Amino acid sequence: MKHYFWVRNYYEVRFTQPIYSPVDGVVLYLVPPFGSSDGGGWIEYEEATGMAPPADYRDWDILIRPDEAQNVWITHMHVNPLDEIVATVPVSNSAEMMLGSARPALAGFRVKAGDLIGHGLGEIIVTRHLDGSGVPSQGCNSKNGRDRFGDLPGCQVQRQHHSIFEFMTDEVFAQYRAVADVTRDDFIVTAEERSAAPFKCEGENFVTRDVDAYVFLQGSPETEESTPAQESAASEVSLPSTEFLADGRAVLASFDGSGSPQLEPFDAVDNYALVIASDGGPIKVTVDDGSGERSIYDRPESSGISTYETSALGTGNISVAVEAAEQVGWRIVAITLP
Repeated sequence: MKHYFWVRNYYEVRFTQPIYSPVDGVVLYLVPPFGSSDGGGWIEYEEATGMAPPADYRDWDILIRPDEAQNVWITHMHVNPLDEIVATVPVSNSAEMMLGSARPALAGFRVKAGDLIGHGLGEIIVTRHLDGSGVPSQGCNSKNGRDRFGDLPGCQVQRQHHSIFEFMTDEVFAQYRAVADVTRDDFIVTAEERSAAPFKCEGENFVTRDVDAYVFLQGSPETEESTPAQESAASEVSLPSTEFLADGRAVLASFDGSGSPQLEPFDAVDNYALVIASDGGPIKVTVDDGSGERSIYDRPESSGISTYETSALGTGNISVAVEAAEQVGWRIVAITLP
């Protein structure tokens, strides 16, 4: 029920990606993630990177009411609003929104289309209210949410979800056409299409995902017929860079690839650590400093980019071995510890 915009250097810009208002309107609600009072949801960032988000980052939702459609709410999720917006719009309570009693900011914060409103993730929802009080609510789109909150006013209101591509101006959409041969319909999965081919889930996790539901504007996920050079280039694009993984520390060695190639050894005269990034599993990494091989990383079969940093590994002539499925891309960076 929303659009996700996933930039190729996602982990490098997760907290700095600028987000702009798509409409002339008023910011009337700022909301921490549903069920949280401190804005602490990080979309698996810590699990994927092994790093903590900035201490001052607010992972909130911004809700804008367009001037030309006052029964519509445009929500940007997981965004750090600008300080001037936070100073003007009080933080709303999710429970009160579910009860339909959360009052909007008295005056709100006025924005024009194209105004910077914050930094964070490019997730956007367009919701039209057909009845009820007009107070927006969260948590009713999933079966779990409806089972828990279905009797509350926030879930009983009649709403329609729309795609931002339905309302995007031709001038803005021309920027998409400039990088790919696409139409607006390419970005929209209709309710009928999804009903005919639903995702399968186990609990809260997807078992199947529809790759055709994603539009790739700067490359393709297909690797079955890729050459080794193409696979390496894909890794360069999708995985965090060597500089990002090193995080300002001296680099002893860096390896990129897929599958299980032979890697050249390197010398460590001071304590070092390995930072490992992979776009899936299974992958296993072992090291040998001359005293015997030991496993330092073992990721089971899975998908999605993940990073891991070891503790101090000592000194010596270091051999690193990787065992991975051929389709798994990875980057390993050896860094000197202070």
